[in-house]
Amino acid sequence: MKIICVCGLGMGSSLILKMTVEKALSELGISADVEHSASGTIQGLNPDIIVASEDFRDELAGKSNVVYVKNVVKVQETKDALSAYLAN
Repeated sequence: MKIICVCGLGMGSSLILKMTVEKALSELGISADVEHSASGTIQGLNPDIIVASEDFRDELAGKSNVVYVKNVVKVQETKDALSAYLAN
């Protein structure tokens, strides 16, 4: 599974979110390739899941594989959001 964590420039909050996602996946016992990137550069990357903060809802509208979190450092929130997405 390929997961891309995104933010505006792909350097700040997406890197923090990547670490949070990795911790959440570890707790869930799920293996995945997790990367981080700028939201505008994900077109050709074809991730299975995009993880982003709520701030990027408008920019990522229309994509069906996005998991949104409110706080990029909250492992439990991220774990819950990923679990809910994967259950569907």
